[in-house]
Amino acid sequence: MVYYEGYTPAMKAAIVYGPRDVRVETVEDPSPRDDEILVKVRTCGICGTDAHTYKTGGTASPQKPVILGHEFSGEVAEVGRAIKGLKAGDRVLGTGYRNCGDCYWCRQGQPYRCPNPTVPGEGLPGAFAEYVIIPNPMLGMMLFHLPEGMDWEEAATVEPLAVACHAVRRARIQAGETVVVLGAGMIGQLVAQACRAAGASRIIVSEPSATRLAMASKLGADVAINPREKDPVEAVREATAQQMADVVFECSGAPAAFGQAGHMVRAYGRIMQVGMFEQDLQLSPELMSLMFQFRNVTLRGCGGQRWDMALDLMRAGQVRTTDLITHRFPLNQVREAFNAQLNSDDAIKVLVKP
Repeated sequence: MVYYEGYTPAMKAAIVYGPRDVRVETVEDPSPRDDEILVKVRTCGICGTDAHTYKTGGTASPQKPVILGHEFSGEVAEVGRAIKGLKAGDRVLGTGYRNCGDCYWCRQGQPYRCPNPTVPGEGLPGAFAEYVIIPNPMLGMMLFHLPEGMDWEEAATVEPLAVACHAVRRARIQAGETVVVLGAGMIGQLVAQACRAAGASRIIVSEPSATRLAMASKLGADVAINPREKDPVEAVREATAQQMADVVFECSGAPAAFGQAGHMVRAYGRIMQVGMFEQDLQLSPELMSLMFQFRNVTLRGCGGQRWDMALDLMRAGQVRTTDLITHRFPLNQVREAFNAQLNSDDAIKVLVKP
């Protein structure tokens, strides 16, 4: 370990032991291996997957607690001997990964396609800590120097935008298309903006939170629907003169929203499943027939990131992320931070600052 000004030799980290059980504790100082770097975390956002794990416990247990956090920015503190292009003091954002080594893609020599990687905050200790280890940091692909003028907070929002960009790229938006976004949390807000940049002519957002719905309108949504006040399927029908949507992004993870998507999308349209479900998804035979036999709908998964596209959109000013930051907490108030993120009526993006 290289010690430098500001380094604390007893690292603090937020550790999840079970459902709603997160504790800030002192843990062993991390030390990078040859193919790793050590990053001093400056800011880390709470993702929907983090909130889900906090609420349910995920795989965490008293015997095997976890450190979450993968939406981070920070300063390189130490580099492994095999690392090129990075040095202590570099300002970075992004991630690294370890592939499984045993799946089809790993065996084909394409480890970046591994469906079972571990990354910081998801399988490896994450960035709700003072320091985080980044394995296999591929500079320019998954790890990036902060662009000039970008601060720590904005840099921590690049990861969720990269997720949104992957979903939008998978949707193959054509100029003039109508897009519906179901759920205006952080990802839904960013999907809506990225769709506009991709050429969509009409953006319709459905969201029950007044705070989130107002933000969607502020950031450019053409139609804002509160599904508690109006049937969103009928609202889309009215807004499109009966033509329905070319693409529907399901970003809420609510089973009811997925059912709505099947009724909103036009024939030969696309449904992009972005949100994570916490409840069983039950589809009627009638809806299945409508979607796949009569309308020939394409359903696509959206797991992945497009870091390059995200950074390009931010540099061009086509996507605004800092407006979406609603709360900030120090690491020692991480429990309050998670509880704030779970309050969808009030929060969009909550940041933690070690």
